[in-house]
Amino acid sequence: MFGLMTETVHTLTQRSSDQNLSGGSCQSATTASEFYSLLDEVDSEFIAEQFDIGTYTNKHDFENHLKVGVFEGINPSDSLAELAEKTATHDQLEEMAASTFSRRTNDRDYRAVVRLFFELLHSPQLYHQRSVQRKRLEWLDRAVVALDGTNLALTRSVAVPSELHDSEVIDEIKPGDRGLKFNFAARVDGHAKQPLGVSVTAGETREPTQFDHLQGDVEVFADLDSPIRVFDRGYLDYDRFCALKEREEDFVCLLQSDSRVDVLERIQDIDITDEAGTRHVRDDLIELAETSETFRRIVFEDVDGEEIAYLTTLSPEKYDPVDVMNIYTLRTLIEILFRELKQYTNIENFHSQSVNGVLFELFCTLIGYVLVEWFRHCHPLRGGVPEAVRLIRTRWNKSLPVYG
Repeated sequence: MFGLMTETVHTLTQRSSDQNLSGGSCQSATTASEFYSLLDEVDSEFIAEQFDIGTYTNKHDFENHLKVGVFEGINPSDSLAELAEKTATHDQLEEMAASTFSRRTNDRDYRAVVRLFFELLHSPQLYHQRSVQRKRLEWLDRAVVALDGTNLALTRSVAVPSELHDSEVIDEIKPGDRGLKFNFAARVDGHAKQPLGVSVTAGETREPTQFDHLQGDVEVFADLDSPIRVFDRGYLDYDRFCALKEREEDFVCLLQSDSRVDVLERIQDIDITDEAGTRHVRDDLIELAETSETFRRIVFEDVDGEEIAYLTTLSPEKYDPVDVMNIYTLRTLIEILFRELKQYTNIENFHSQSVNGVLFELFCTLIGYVLVEWFRHCHPLRGGVPEAVRLIRTRWNKSLPVYG
């Protein structure tokens, strides 16, 4: 049902921004203008023209429509009427009636927002930000990319149109159904996390089907020439593991306890003892099932005898077992990203009742999240994303506080 949607999102990621962006200043009058400063560097009007937005109207106001959608993403309203009232009083926004926002969100091609989202991710400012974050993780000299998926539970019914005739409704996603599946690739370095790729599919879609799409999103980033991929058991696929190894693409994932392996060589045994007790680590070279391929398996046994097994292609000469486990632990940052989106944005509470409208709002929200992270980069705040969102909401029309 959503195959075309996923293909479109994937295809749009296969180019990086070629806009001549300047070095985004962090100096401006209000919190609102600071928040939008990076968005202002992307040529939204050029993108609107590519998708024929405004071709047949005197004023298409795509930039304002986008800013309103992003604002709603990180400062959700209970109704479109409430949102319309906010557009009349909040800095950086031009007044927009509820009916206008609803009509244009449902009618305008959501792929324009997808394109802008990925142009933003490929902006020189975010390349620089990723470089700074990478250097802060002193013990690891390579980027780590996490892949994961989560279900978005919708609060209202969404009509699914025919791919041939937009006016023909062939299905309906209702509240209580599995909603949408949000598949994500993110760079996770230390305490930092940043989106790299997204696909949106039907709620019952299994994560492994989106692996190659997300891989394609990641590969177009010029600063990710040799990332280490981390993913959980949901992506378990022996053929994929073999293909990654053949392409010399390193990964770390959890291995199921009942997986069939032949131990070829014991690399090392380690005991880790502290006040909590003694943990045991086994580091083996194994053959995985009948693949005839060798991998490295690390088994961590806690003080209660419970075991966690990791499968990896990382060399034991460069990465000891504790390094491998720490690299996998960085995957938890993508779970934090999902939790922040669900708790501090409207990622599950869209106003639209069409697939196009929902996707338009969803990608506006993702843009908002990226801008929040950029805002934190310009203005370091205690409290992370929650504090940044609170500050943006409460001081929108005011200047930023000065911290001594």
